[in-house]
Amino acid sequence: MLNDLIGFFTGAPQNRRRYPRRTGPFKAWMAQGPNWASVVCMDISGSGLGVVSPAQAAGEANFRIMLENRPVLVRAKRIWQTSGTLQGKPAWRCGYTFTGISADDWDAVVRFCNNDTIVVENKAQKELELVKMQADDVARLIPKKLQDQLLGILVERKRLAPLDDKTPLVQFMYGGVVKRGNSAYHKLVIHSRVRDSVTGEIHSYDTRFVFDDQGGNVSIDE
Repeated sequence: MLNDLIGFFTGAPQNRRRYPRRTGPFKAWMAQGPNWASVVCMDISGSGLGVVSPAQAAGEANFRIMLENRPVLVRAKRIWQTSGTLQGKPAWRCGYTFTGISADDWDAVVRFCNNDTIVVENKAQKELELVKMQADDVARLIPKKLQDQLLGILVERKRLAPLDDKTPLVQFMYGGVVKRGNSAYHKLVIHSRVRDSVTGEIHSYDTRFVFDDQGGNVSIDE
């Protein structure tokens, strides 16, 4: 579920199923045993990177990329490779997809690819963009069991009327991932409305949830 939700979140504003990409070149290094070999990062996105290497690159490797003044560490798997020359010497152009990246580094990559600052002094003041999810996105990306659990919590807190056969009046908004300890958690905001049974007044709520990639450890982020 993590990769699917990240893919949804990092898509371009007009097409959330495509990744924004920023072209380089950027300084980068590829791990070779205990050492780091210099390579060139030609482009990077929320899903992977392209590199030019003076030596034939490994099928999967760790990379260190400098984005502005911030080093980003990723592990990536090669999905294609072509050979050529660079300054008269043999070189290889390779495309890699991420297989491992910390939540903080992934946030930095996404911000960088959107031409936003990657150094955020106070994340509470500048949170990641919330992306509104359409009904088919919710059905495709969030398991029904987790949906029912989240809506059940809203009912318990009287932020949503008891569930019945009708479609609940809610809007799901996804906010990417946050790091808690050594684990990555999804951020999800649910906008709900409920009618006061006495006054008839409509009350609106925005409830912030976090949960892990298995849909467990659900909590409200007050």
